[in-house]
Amino acid sequence: MTTLTTFPEDDRCPKVCNDIGAFKKAEKSPEQVLEEIKISEQKQADVEPKVEQTFSSAPQNPVEEMRPRPSGDEYLPNLKPGTDGKVDWTPLGGMTGTRPGVNKYSISRYSLSEWRKHNDTVLDPEIITESNIVEYNAKTSMMQAFGNIDKQQSENCKRLKQKARDIFRWKVEVERACKAITEEVEMLEIERQRLKGASRVLMLPESISKECLDLRSNRFEPDLVADAAEQELIKEMNLVSEVRATLKNTLNQIDEQLAVNKAAKHRIEFDWCDKTMAYNTETINLSLNPKSNTILFRPGATRFGDFTAPLEYWEFFCRENVQSCEAARQKSTDLRGSLNAILVNGGRKLRTQADKTDISIAETVAITQELCTKLEETLLSTLQRLADTECLIDSLHDSIRKMDAAMKLAQTRLDNRNNWRPHGENVRDQPHLGLIDEVKKIHETVTSLLGQLRNAERVRRDLMNKRIVLEREIASKRKTLNIDRDRIGIIRSHYPSASELAGY
Repeated sequence: MTTLTTFPEDDRCPKVCNDIGAFKKAEKSPEQVLEEIKISEQKQADVEPKVEQTFSSAPQNPVEEMRPRPSGDEYLPNLKPGTDGKVDWTPLGGMTGTRPGVNKYSISRYSLSEWRKHNDTVLDPEIITESNIVEYNAKTSMMQAFGNIDKQQSENCKRLKQKARDIFRWKVEVERACKAITEEVEMLEIERQRLKGASRVLMLPESISKECLDLRSNRFEPDLVADAAEQELIKEMNLVSEVRATLKNTLNQIDEQLAVNKAAKHRIEFDWCDKTMAYNTETINLSLNPKSNTILFRPGATRFGDFTAPLEYWEFFCRENVQSCEAARQKSTDLRGSLNAILVNGGRKLRTQADKTDISIAETVAITQELCTKLEETLLSTLQRLADTECLIDSLHDSIRKMDAAMKLAQTRLDNRNNWRPHGENVRDQPHLGLIDEVKKIHETVTSLLGQLRNAERVRRDLMNKRIVLEREIASKRKTLNIDRDRIGIIRSHYPSASELAGY
């Protein structure tokens, strides 16, 4: 096969071409191509034998024989044979750098040897032989399995019966301990209610003292003093807090013990419920057999639970629950007692302090009443001086208004003389100077009266401020009397007696 290395000098084909595509005009002139051919002849010497060998093995194509032989004027150094061994060139190959291949297709898919091998595979008797072996092995395994399962079920039934007896024995002991701790909880709850009743009675003197202090804190600012009554009320409040703390401490001890008892009761009841459920579970398990209607597949049943414990721990847990419950019950029994002395002593102290507080409040009321009377007398004199000062202010205002008329007259005369006397008549004569002096005197007089008016108004403001202060003080004293004498007296009349404070 001849390798195409050049193109015709003309753009047109020398003869009619039946191949797909068309020739492309050379990008270089023939002279340039000849010079390049001389340079690349040595490089093509090694490539051409390989190309010829490849092309010689490819089938002959009659279309190629019709192609014009190369003239040597043009050269394509990158041209290589396609997949079918032929060297075809088209404008498409020039643009994409590839050449479309020419493929042959056939309807035949397999060879005769492949067909025979397939038939041998289909007729292979190996699986039938294997099925017979599997059937024998399966029947043998089933006979052995049923025997082993029956034996295992019999042994497990015996174990379940023994476990049910052990659970029932511990269940009886736990039930006895649960009954005892329940009775102790009820008795301790009675004592707790008694102590809470005493605490509720103590809330009354506490609220009375607090209410008295709150009421006295509502006094006006001048009367917010730390007097003897307030000191006694504070002592009373502190004493109430002290007694209440004692009762609260005792109540906390009872609450803690009650919580311990309830926790022990809860644990023992929980243990009793667990044992009852476990006993019922074992009873149900003993009643089941392979023909029962309630048995089902349970995925994951063979796994131990998250809280599964060994048998030794179960024995220790049962014994520890009963012992801890009995210890809590004994401690609760020892705690119940000695509440009477605490309540009687606290009530006596509170009653004594309440009497001291009442005496101090009565003394404070007497002092405040005397001071309120003096303030009212001072207020009356202040009001009289205030009325006199207001009359003086009114007189000053009238005098100043009268000065306005004289000032207007003098200024009008001066203005007329300045504007209506023509030429040489506008002189500084004696009447003109007299009018100017009159305006000056009137101005000085008005200034003096305004000064007196300001002094009078300042005195009036001071008197009004004095009046406000006195009225505020009187209102403060009256409110203090209302708080100390009326409201606090009514509140402290409900103070409980010593027997009530003792819880009787």
